[in-house]
Amino acid sequence: MSGGDDEPAPGCTVRTTPQELATELAVLTEVDWREVWPGAGRGHEPDPAWLARFDWQVVDFQWRSNDWGPITVQTRTGKRHHLSTTTSHSMEYAYASHRLWVGSTADDHEGVHEREAVEAAAAWEEYLASAQGVLGAPTWSGAWDSADFPVSFGDRAGALEQRREYNPYRLAVWNPRGPEGAVIVLRIYADIYGGHSVDLKLHDPALIVLDESDAEVETKVRAVSSWGEAPGAPRIFGDPEPTDKPDMTWQDVASQLKAVSAWDWDAIFGAHPWNRAFASMGELEQWARRLRWTVADVDDSGRVCVVTEDGHSVWLPPLLRYPARVNWLESKLWRITSRPSSSFHRNVLEPADALWADCTAAAREILGEPGHCGDPDSPHFPREWQSWREESRGFKIHTRWSALWPSAGDPAPAIGLFMQGGFLERGFEKEAAQLDLRIWRPAASRSL
Repeated sequence: MSGGDDEPAPGCTVRTTPQELATELAVLTEVDWREVWPGAGRGHEPDPAWLARFDWQVVDFQWRSNDWGPITVQTRTGKRHHLSTTTSHSMEYAYASHRLWVGSTADDHEGVHEREAVEAAAAWEEYLASAQGVLGAPTWSGAWDSADFPVSFGDRAGALEQRREYNPYRLAVWNPRGPEGAVIVLRIYADIYGGHSVDLKLHDPALIVLDESDAEVETKVRAVSSWGEAPGAPRIFGDPEPTDKPDMTWQDVASQLKAVSAWDWDAIFGAHPWNRAFASMGELEQWARRLRWTVADVDDSGRVCVVTEDGHSVWLPPLLRYPARVNWLESKLWRITSRPSSSFHRNVLEPADALWADCTAAAREILGEPGHCGDPDSPHFPREWQSWREESRGFKIHTRWSALWPSAGDPAPAIGLFMQGGFLERGFEKEAAQLDLRIWRPAASRSL
């Protein structure tokens, strides 16, 4: 493939020439891929309006009784791209793929594997040069035996040596040019039978993530926060940007803790040794009015939300379902959510950890030194609270950090901060980090 009139190597199939690749990339970079990934519509045939956005025609598609499957489209240049869904029962697409070149049919004869690699490498150089003419220099480019080869773009199964054996022999990655762009990947792939191919792939940036097996590229990936990209080498891929960024700051959390520390506990919870109980919503609203609080909402479980005089939202136990006594109050102070990413959850956990450090420093100035601050499963958890921890497993699940300030009476905390993180939603549609405040009825003094 060194010249336009040269014949391809015997047995090789050229589906798209390097010159045609340049034309196709110019067309594909005009597409707003943010409109591609959500899918082709919810009808029994691809939505014509969706196809018209990109000037595509459908060549083949699958409808699996209740959702979309993979779809093959043809661009205005006549090239076909296969769109693959994120999961077997998803209507959203993860990437588009197009096979540029296929090597000769592999067999078991000695030397076939090596010949395939040489033929693919020769084709690769021309494809790479053609792509660079349109996209510029790649973010990363190299061979399979490079020390920093990003194995995430290959197979994840098996030992590293096995994955490298059948991973792309060569790889070039281009970061998106803007929010509407896709991660563009050019690769040589070698299968287990010795066959080689040169492929073009366009990935949804939000779905290109790391996992524990990618330690060798760990240092080359920089998380991106709301403050911008961290200094260092440009990232090739990473966790998706959070879709829900909270406005609340650690100063807002400190303000609420100051208000809580000044509350009249007996006015809220009732005189010792009994906590308040309400038999009707009318009694609850009357209690709230005396505190200058307002009843704002009741959720499906019967929990009641009230807004304090200072404008803070506080949830009560499901009082009217039992009826139960008011023995704790709870506030969700801060929350950040994202589409699923790697098991490290950097996109939600790094902002959460930064907020936690600032909040606990402020809380120490307001509430004093906590009885416990750190991992709730730590062996340093106060022995006198062990029984309380066993009774409060709901806060242990998914809880990364907790800080508890003791009451003056019985061995139980009065105020607690909890930072939760990971997959907090049902299923794995979202991951999140959340800061909760819980206030228990302070116990009566032991001298009473």
